[in-house]
Amino acid sequence: MLSGREPVAPASFNVAAVKTHHVRIDFVGHSSFEIELPEGVRIVTDYNGYHHPQRVPQIVTMNRAHDTHFTDFVEKDIQFALRGWDPKGGIARHNLALKDVRVRNVPTNIQDWGGKLVNNNSMFVIETVGLCIVHISHLHHVLSKDQLRDLGRIDIAFAPIDGMWTMSHQELFEVLDAIKPMLIIPIHFGSMEGVQAFVAKADAMWKVCRHEGSSIELSFRDLPRKTEVLFLQGY
Repeated sequence: MLSGREPVAPASFNVAAVKTHHVRIDFVGHSSFEIELPEGVRIVTDYNGYHHPQRVPQIVTMNRAHDTHFTDFVEKDIQFALRGWDPKGGIARHNLALKDVRVRNVPTNIQDWGGKLVNNNSMFVIETVGLCIVHISHLHHVLSKDQLRDLGRIDIAFAPIDGMWTMSHQELFEVLDAIKPMLIIPIHFGSMEGVQAFVAKADAMWKVCRHEGSSIELSFRDLPRKTEVLFLQGY
């Protein structure tokens, strides 16, 4: 378990190199995280115009649901902007390899005020240093067998716990039970009532921990043997 091993090292912005076989995860805001890798690649999830990382990343991912999850204005120094939808129509397809990371998407559906938008959103999978990480973001439904197959093995899941704006807690727990990650990092808080309802349900199934900082650095060997929930202090 995370709490039973050596403490997970807090990251800082003194630009210290990430250790070999590790990833550094920094909370940026809402559902945005900066994920930094040993070879220097930085990825920001749900890149938007509200929450800005302290350094310009090489890769950003975006989801379409709300403007807190995407932006039409991408800094020119960002090399790859991966949108969870295809602005030209059709289905977004991403499979990007850069140094020690691969980033790919699994298309999903979302609801807008006009009804269902099919294949207009995505979960993004980050594969690096022996870890498979999924940023679930603004998922609005349980996953199909095809989507679960496309996800593959997942070690860490960034999971929305609002219980209202994305999907219900019942649907979320069905998704998490199907994915079976070893570490769940909550994102997308809707309200304290939503957080409390999530924790009450999660606490009956898994160990729920709170990290002392808003950044962690970990490797595959740091993952718990049984699923745990880890809240970052940034929330």
